Amino acid sequence: MTRSPAPSAPPSSPLSAVREFLKLESASGILLVAAGLIAMIAANSPLSAWYDALLQVPFKIQLGDFKLDKPLVVWINDLLMAIFFLLVGLEIKREVVMGELSDRAKVALPAIAALGGMVVPAATYAALNWGDPVGMR
Repeated sequence: MTRSPAPSAPPSSPLSAVREFLKLESASGILLVAAGLIAMIAANSPLSAWYDALLQVPFKIQLGDFKLDKPLVVWINDLLMAIFFLLVGLEIKREVVMGELSDRAKVALPAIAALGGMVVPAATYAALNWGDPVGMR
């Protein structure tokens, strides 16, 4: 008879609770969904002026004569999103090379889902804008 592992003791401090949460494999996804929900709520509520102002806050990096001075929204779109998609690509490559997706039969469903994730939004947009030549361009 095998014994199941004993449940871990409740965290003794808020910092240890954060550490335990970050050990979860799904922690980054949970944080990403939470940040997206908070952003959508803020952008579509009376907080929208504050949210827009936050995105326009200038953020500067300077090394000698070289400087990058852009609003926060540009840093998010150009830098953080590039890092995010790099990490996603590396994770997919690892799974294809030596993980769950290394078997052709197991890769079929995620590949079809990814294709559908590109085709369905494009087809929906085209269907809604079919009569608008500017929108279709």
